[in-house]
Amino acid sequence: MSAPLLEVTDLRVTFAPRRAPFRRAAAPLHAVDGVSFALHAGETLGLVGESGCGKSTTARGVLRLVEPSGGSVRLDGRELLGLAPKELRAARRDIQMVFQDPYSSLDPSMLVRESIGEPIDVHLRLPRAERTERIAQLLQRVGLPPDAMTRYPHEFSGGQRQRLTIARAIAADPKILVLDEAVSALDVSTQNQVIELLEELSAAIGLTYLFIAHDLSVVRHISDRVAVMYLGQIVEHGETARVFDAPAHPYTEALLSAVPVPAPDVQRSRERIVLAGDPPDPAQVPPGCRFHTRCRYAMDVCRTEVPRLTPAQGSGEVACHLHTAGPTLAGMSVRTLARPGRTQVPA
Repeated sequence: MSAPLLEVTDLRVTFAPRRAPFRRAAAPLHAVDGVSFALHAGETLGLVGESGCGKSTTARGVLRLVEPSGGSVRLDGRELLGLAPKELRAARRDIQMVFQDPYSSLDPSMLVRESIGEPIDVHLRLPRAERTERIAQLLQRVGLPPDAMTRYPHEFSGGQRQRLTIARAIAADPKILVLDEAVSALDVSTQNQVIELLEELSAAIGLTYLFIAHDLSVVRHISDRVAVMYLGQIVEHGETARVFDAPAHPYTEALLSAVPVPAPDVQRSRERIVLAGDPPDPAQVPPGCRFHTRCRYAMDVCRTEVPRLTPAQGSGEVACHLHTAGPTLAGMSVRTLARPGRTQVPA
């Protein structure tokens, strides 16, 4: 296999709290704590997890929209952390981001041609006629008419505005798009249209995606591989089919149990796993496995020792003591475990 296009190693993002007068300094918040993954050209990696687990902060750390406190981010073999501002701006031509709310990421006082033209001016510096022609081509590529360039963002629907932000993101011919909940604010039919657009762009111009979402049905449809985050760390990753059909981590199993199945008989027979409590405070991470405070399988070792990534059967890795201690799953699906009081076997 060829070298990864994007290689993230031990990425850490820590936020130091403000210190109020006459109060003891609060503990730093470890939003991203040792995240590693690789992304190869032409593939889509889905990054999933509960709200607050660190998905968006990971994306912003990769692009240095927030400054990482440690780790390595290599884009096409080039280290991004530590680059001077001018060098970083040039490197960002190859990796662009699409945000959740398209309206807030477009300047309402600027015509569409100016918003889409900004990355062209920064990275390509085309003559005016070529610039206008390229903007028209970009609009057509995302399914909008060329005359849309003379309108303002408020004149478009939510789905159309997201198409505008995608057109702007691909204006300088990037290699990677980071999509941070890019379809979550859209209705279902518009979601499908935008996802189809992303698939068309990947096939036509070879785009590579880091796709961040909480809708697991969308992630399963578009992703080649999936990484599952919990409290700032990746607890499981692997090929999409393996992760969805044979989850190896109890947290992944719980997330998947919440995905509805469009078949009433199957849905009624599935077990819904409700996690107890809320995720711990990232400023006060529990010892041992971070998930043990909510895990129904928690053992003594989970409360004291941090689990290491071990191979999962089929593909990928999982960080869970169940695979090395106790029942010793050795990479098998956590669904194979027998549990007291279990009345239904998940489909």
